[in-house]
Amino acid sequence: MYIYGQKSESKIVTCTQNLQLVMYRGIEVSPYDITIIHGWRGPEVQNALFESGASEKQFPDSKHNTADKSGQAVSEAFDFGPWIDGKIPWGETHIFAVIAGCFFAAASELGVLLRWGGDWDADGNTKEHKLQDWGHMEEIT
Repeated sequence: MYIYGQKSESKIVTCTQNLQLVMYRGIEVSPYDITIIHGWRGPEVQNALFESGASEKQFPDSKHNTADKSGQAVSEAFDFGPWIDGKIPWGETHIFAVIAGCFFAAASELGVLLRWGGDWDADGNTKEHKLQDWGHMEEIT
């Protein structure tokens, strides 16, 4: 069984309570170690990702840039990667898909609805989307 490291934990706490529960349950059932790359993102990070083409949204339009009812920054999305031999194997998309499945299973147990960036419309076709964001999960609210 795997547990999140300190860097991942610092990103997990920036997400909604529902997503935090999904992330903790997901790593419990995952056959792979997982790192959390982003939770909440500020303007500099979000806009840099937009300019690089890694995001289709500018700040504050991403689910990574949301706030709760009190105005406190909280993310309705997180980015993850498999953590294998001290790095993320970006080209191994099947591993991202397995981990996404673990998060979907966790979400189902917890009654949380998710969308995955590897198949935005959940139709089983991962090749039809302009942006394939294999390591992105977001809460459907």
